[in-house]
Amino acid sequence: MTLTPHHRTKPRRHHRPTLDLIALRDQHLHHYLRYAALLLPSAIAWQAVHDAFEDLARRWPDVLSTPSPTACAWQAVRHHVGAATDPGFLGPLAHLTAPEQDVLMLHVVLDLPPAEVAVLTGRDPAAVHVLLRAITRRSG
Repeated sequence: MTLTPHHRTKPRRHHRPTLDLIALRDQHLHHYLRYAALLLPSAIAWQAVHDAFEDLARRWPDVLSTPSPTACAWQAVRHHVGAATDPGFLGPLAHLTAPEQDVLMLHVVLDLPPAEVAVLTGRDPAAVHVLLRAITRRSG
């Protein structure tokens, strides 16, 4: 069968990450991988984080125009990890909002200080404290 132009598939285009994206990834990679490893086997965790940064590289100019590229990076990691996670795994945390789940896992489980949670997720430090108080009120 001869392929006509409308039957051809486009080759997957890889976007080369820029230095600022590489710096962002490298700054937080250890924590991204620790977070992913809470929910996934290590090889899949690594792939999910890698895929998140491939996604960010494709849309990096748009990400840079947002108020917080760091928050976008966190959301990409969270999305790709979540897509690979067994939906029932977070069942005990289902009553929490996504930001509350993030804060709980990063602060309580991974033992990151609230200020570091704020930096990693691109949130205001005060917002992290508000989320922690909300979680404490619900569990109390």
